[in-house]
Parts: sequence; structure tokens; C-alpha cells
Amino acid sequence: MEKNFEYGLVLGRFHPLHKGHMEIIDLARKLCKKTLILIGSAGESGTVRNPFKLETRKKIIHRVYPHEDVIIGALEDLTNENDISFEWGKYILESVEKMYGVKPDLMLYGRDDSRKGWFSEEDQKIFSEMIVAKNQYKISGTKLREFLVKNEKKEWEQFVDEKIFNFYDELRNELLEIQAYQKLKKSY
Repeated sequence: MEKNFEYGLVLGRFHPLHKGHMEIIDLARKLCKKTLILIGSAGESGTVRNPFKLETRKKIIHRVYPHEDVIIGALEDLTNENDISFEWGKYILESVEKMYGVKPDLMLYGRDDSRKGWFSEEDQKIFSEMIVAKNQYKISGTKLREFLVKNEKKEWEQFVDEKIFNFYDELRNELLEIQAYQKLKKSY
């Protein structure tokens, strides 16, 4: 397959990486010479929504994607993770250019209506967008974290790459350091 794009950008929080994310990343790798993976909410960890440390998320993504065509970076939130504005979109594009010295020519992401508010018409002229329907894997980071709390390893393994099966205990322990997840565990 001919790679029609130079740089594809995939932005996600990856709490943790799952097969839904991988569908998007794998498509980017098929279409682009280089795939830039930006880990969002990079400065957030230890919370219910963003429990895992940046280094943990990087390590897991790198285990699944050790390839030379994949470049993993991190992006702090501009204001807060729910910032849906053209300023957020500009911040993404400027950050990519500052980090990598390039502009993405393809942005890939899962179906999410909030992304419609990220980029102005002017910014959208810089790159193509591809929304990847999550048809095959009906999973979310929230559900994966629930499997970890409940200690449902077999269920968890169905939705992650086998290369990260050995991270199960590390992820579970990191998650259960958070008081809200300790309480949740007691309720099961």
C-alpha cells in the first residue's frame, strides 16, 4: 500500500492503550510514512479520569509500537482536558511543529463530536482528517480500568495487545493507589 501522507497525528490520553486506539494507530501507520502519537493530558495522573503516569503510558505504547515510523510524544492540557476551542486546535498544531519540526498532514481519531470544535476552517486547510469508526472494538479506557479494579484479567486481556499482558499488575497497582479506585474496589 502506498503511503500518501508524510505525518499522521494520533492524539489520545491512553488510560490505558487498548485495541480501539490501536485501530487508529495501525491505520495511521498504513497511510503515513511517520505516525506521531501524542499522549494528551500529559501532566495529569493520579485522578479518576487520568490515573496513569505519563511514563507508564509511554512505556506501554512503546512496547506495542517500537517501530521507527512511530514517534511518541506528550502534550500538556492547554487549559483543561475539556477545552473544546480553536485555541486548543492551534495549540496542538503549534506543539507538533515545535516538538517535531513538522506539521501533520493527516489527523486520525475516533468518532468524537467534541473534535469538531478544535480546528478553524483555516487550520483545517493544513491537514486532512480521518474519523475512524470504532466498529470492531466496543471498549473504552473507563471499562478497562473497571476490569483492573475488579481484577478481571481475562476480560481486560480481550481488549489489549498481548505485548502488554505483563503490565497488568503494574497498571492495577498504579490504579489502586488512587483513593477513588480503592473505594470502588471495596464496592464490588
